Amino acid sequence: MSDDDFVWKENSKAMYDKVCEAAPWFVRHFTRSGLNKGLKAKGCGEVTEQHMYDVCKEVTPERFLDRTVKILDEHKTTEACLR
Repeated sequence: MSDDDFVWKENSKAMYDKVCEAAPWFVRHFTRSGLNKGLKAKGCGEVTEQHMYDVCKEVTPERFLDRTVKILDEHKTTEACLR
């Protein structure tokens, strides 16, 4: 499954890309794969910013979660996102 399989809503694609880019190059594949699997498991065909928060909280190791949420916060466009 790739990121091309999703329909990106709001600014969710930028969030996805920035989270992947923030991962060190040698684990970037695992980051992308984890996000894709998490989004698919949520039944996401259309990915919203809220989906990105939810999936990142589920798949991101605890020690990197604050950094990941900061990236999401920098790119969110809706105030409806629940952190």
